[in-house]
Amino acid sequence: MLALASLGVLSTGELFNATFVNAATHSPHITTNQPLSTDPAKRNVTFTGTEALYSKPKIRSGAKVVVTRLALKELAKSDSSADNFVATREAIASNGQIYYKLNSFNGQYHGWIYGGKKAGHFGGGITPFTTFTKMALPGALSKYTFNIAAPGLNNDGKSVTYQAPMNTVYGSGRTMGDAIDYKDTAFRIDQMGTRTREGDTWVHVTSTDPAQSKADGWIMYKGLSQAESKVPANALRIDLVNSSGQLIANLDYTKDGGQTGQTIGSDYNLNGTEYWLLGANDQQKIQDAVRNALIGTGYQLDALTANQTGYLAEATIGKKTSLTVTKQDPIATNAVRINIENENNAVIASFDYPKDGGQPGQMLGTTDNGTASIADGDKAAIQSGITTALKSSGYKFTDLTADQLTQLADAKLGGSVYLKTTARTDTIANNAVRINFVDPSTKKTVATIDYTNTDTDDPAPKGSNLGVQSGDSWSLKADDKTAITGQANAALAGSGYALTNNQLTDANQATLGAAKFGSSVSVDVTANQNQPSK
Repeated sequence: MLALASLGVLSTGELFNATFVNAATHSPHITTNQPLSTDPAKRNVTFTGTEALYSKPKIRSGAKVVVTRLALKELAKSDSSADNFVATREAIASNGQIYYKLNSFNGQYHGWIYGGKKAGHFGGGITPFTTFTKMALPGALSKYTFNIAAPGLNNDGKSVTYQAPMNTVYGSGRTMGDAIDYKDTAFRIDQMGTRTREGDTWVHVTSTDPAQSKADGWIMYKGLSQAESKVPANALRIDLVNSSGQLIANLDYTKDGGQTGQTIGSDYNLNGTEYWLLGANDQQKIQDAVRNALIGTGYQLDALTANQTGYLAEATIGKKTSLTVTKQDPIATNAVRINIENENNAVIASFDYPKDGGQPGQMLGTTDNGTASIADGDKAAIQSGITTALKSSGYKFTDLTADQLTQLADAKLGGSVYLKTTARTDTIANNAVRINFVDPSTKKTVATIDYTNTDTDDPAPKGSNLGVQSGDSWSLKADDKTAITGQANAALAGSGYALTNNQLTDANQATLGAAKFGSSVSVDVTANQNQPSK
């Protein structure tokens, strides 16, 4: 709530001088003064900064300034819904001027302000204000039930439910004084939106038990906890949440041979710092499971970052963790989004392939005796689209395999499909360094990664160095060292080779630091080393 006392003191301050209006200089007078009876939610207003708030309509004798124009202008910028205002009465003067009586939601301010010359229309010193905006409810939320995380009697937006999101509709309040009796009540979310000033998310919840319906109402989303089934002892539960922390979907990932209390990945020590590695097999399975869980939600997570794989590797079987997902660009209902991923399961290119005359949910291909196939024309067009999409990526996709053709045929219009390629072209992307891991005794390349600068706002220019130079020495930035180490260990897993002690040596780092974007570099690896499992 904005502390207007800091802007001025009513008796002596600059903003709240008790300025009296001489009624003798005004001939107009109030002809009608009546309460407003329309929906309070439609009477919320904010200030234009052109008029002050008075103790009575300013044309009346003895009217004095309650809040100055400058102070009202500051209130209009408040980040607290407690500083919302509602119009409660309308007074019309003999000269056609209209004045509105306003109350602040926190009860601190009351007064009259000039509101233009059109009855029922907020003008002059005020303008209509939307205190709360509803949003589409993610479909996945309807699958889950929730509890009030910390029920009680605090008026904090999280302990009880409300008739409307707190301080958005004048006169609405709590549905109950104390929610402790509803600590075990399961609710479903049926509405969602954000308060304008705070930008926080509120949801409307309905009890799954009609006998508990007294508790139905609005509450801050972060005031809920998911009333979910117990996490299986042999699985890791992964909550998929958006940037606001809203649960979009979740999944239980079962690790082959995993036991309760065991971590999903393995750790290694690099110069006294512990790092976690997620095996390539686990990474692939989790990535696929995440994509499947997000189907139809409008969200995506097309590539696990190095930080996310490290976070997952450290997660414990029998417990929970979470991943943040992003809003997906809409897919046309007559098209399939074709995503091309590399050996690290990262999407390196994508495009939407439309099907003439296609209907939402229809297969891209056809089925004959249980076997899916795709028309030759679609096959050729998709192959051409893939070639175009991969241009300058450093990868190629010469022919679609039989399994990939089946994937495409089974794909539903309005959905997406993921096709993998590990084949590289001789062309290296301008913002990538191709790192070849080489057996020094045979000079054989046993694995390759393209380490890419992914900062779309400031991509690394071709020819710039990957690392930093100090005197005659080259080194890597900490983030690059961590990311390359993780990608290298993942690429080498199961190959019979590894980095020395699964770490980049000082010599490796010097070689990589001097490497240039848009070119390749070789790093020696050692055979028959203990390496993270695949």
